[in-house]
Amino acid sequence: MPRRRRVSAALALGIATLGLADLPALAASTAADRQRIARTFTAFCDTLVPADELTPSASALRVPDTILDNIAGDALAERLLAAGCNWLDAACKGAFAAASEGARIAACEQMQALPWQSPPGRFFQLMRNTVMAEYYVQPASWHGLALTHAPQPLGFFDAVR
Repeated sequence: MPRRRRVSAALALGIATLGLADLPALAASTAADRQRIARTFTAFCDTLVPADELTPSASALRVPDTILDNIAGDALAERLLAAGCNWLDAACKGAFAAASEGARIAACEQMQALPWQSPPGRFFQLMRNTVMAEYYVQPASWHGLALTHAPQPLGFFDAVR
């Protein structure tokens, strides 16, 4: 699947420059951990791309599910995902997904300000870019942009579904 390889390659490139000593082994080991991380990541995606009167949220277009499916089995990407979601949960006193919108936005702003060299800073930069790419490749996300086609001539043939 070329799309999965592109996402995995982009994440791997970003993760590869992060020393393994800087990223403790945080991969979700239990089903409850994986569910918590999925809830936190979905809330993170919806905080970045909430629904409005013209466009759906990231989760409505299954962006978190697509990204989680694409990184499944990539140990480094899963460790970075766990590190980022654990940081978000800690920033919101235990449950990012259950926090108010204001608390989620504040946590994301704090995370965005962290240096690239830190696992949470790396998580934010890589995942924000990946979420935006996965969201805006879908025509349903274009309604608020007054577009009826890809913004460049002929679009990206392998990206349009």
